[in-house]
Formats: sequence, C-alpha cells, structure tokens
Amino acid sequence: MHRRLFLLAFASTLALPAVARAQEARPSLEHYRGIIAANPLGIPLDMVSVELEGAVAPGVTAGFAANYVAPGDPSFASADAKLRYYPGEVALKGFSVGLGLGVVKYSDITYVNTPNGQRESLTAPALSVLTDYNWMIGAKQRFVVGAGLGAKRLLASSADRDRVDAPKAYPFARFVIGLAF
Repeated sequence: MHRRLFLLAFASTLALPAVARAQEARPSLEHYRGIIAANPLGIPLDMVSVELEGAVAPGVTAGFAANYVAPGDPSFASADAKLRYYPGEVALKGFSVGLGLGVVKYSDITYVNTPNGQRESLTAPALSVLTDYNWMIGAKQRFVVGAGLGAKRLLASSADRDRVDAPKAYPFARFVIGLAF
C-alpha cells in the first residue's frame, strides 16, 4: 500500500513539469492589438490588396483596406474604413462580420457614341458588408491568414452607373496573409 502511494506520488511529480509546459504552450492573443496584411497571390493577376486592422474593444476592430484590381476591363480601385465584430470576443482571430464605408473608382471602356470605345470612369462612395475568418498560426500565433466574402454597393445614381456600365452592387472575395503586432 505504501509502495503504491509512493509510486503514485513519484509519477505525479514527474508529470507536473509536462502539465505546466502544456499550459504555457499557447500564448495569449490578447497582447496582439493589430494586423498588417496583403494579398501576394493577386500580384501576378494585377490585383493589389493591403489591410491594416486594430483592436478597439473586446471582439471589435477598426481598420483600413485599399484595393486595386485591373486584370482588364473593367478595373477599379477602392479605399475603405472597416468595422468588424468577432463573436468569439477575441479581436483579430476567428469569424467576423462587419461593415465598410469608402470610395470606389470604377473604370471601363464604353461603346455608346464611338465605334472604337472610350474610357469612362466613375468615382463614388460605397458601402460594403463583410464576412471574414482569420487564422492565427505559428508557434506564437502571430502569422495571419485571412479569407472572406462580401458585397459592395456603389452609392451613385443609376444615370452615373449606366454611363460607365457599372453595377449597382458587386460581390468580392478577400485573401490576405500578414503579421499580428
């Protein structure tokens, strides 16, 4: 009986450092206050996307995104201020929903009065809705991979949109990699 108690106490003593190390293995995400990210996969396709996002409250972030897409016609550039809510209450990690408010410059070649076409452009405010997911990976969970889907509504009159053949709203996708700081 004493021998069994001694062996149990000895085994527990050996296991204690392993349990302590397991609790230290995952750093807290709460010390990360922001993310800087870009889409490197878009560069060969004439697409550039950069983002900056920072925590403003538990589970809430504010950020800025700039995009340029010109694989042909039409092309557009946009800049948006974004507000995201993370239902898991951990800012920057996991699923989020959000809103964006910004400006879009939409450009296309139209053939209304000219047989060869004429480049027309429209600059207008835009409102967007976002659904995103950020994975924070690596030993310190500092490397960020983000993906998402959303839709953007151009806040311009139908006459202005028709002049450049711009849609009223359009879907978009998000893919970025970056670092938390």
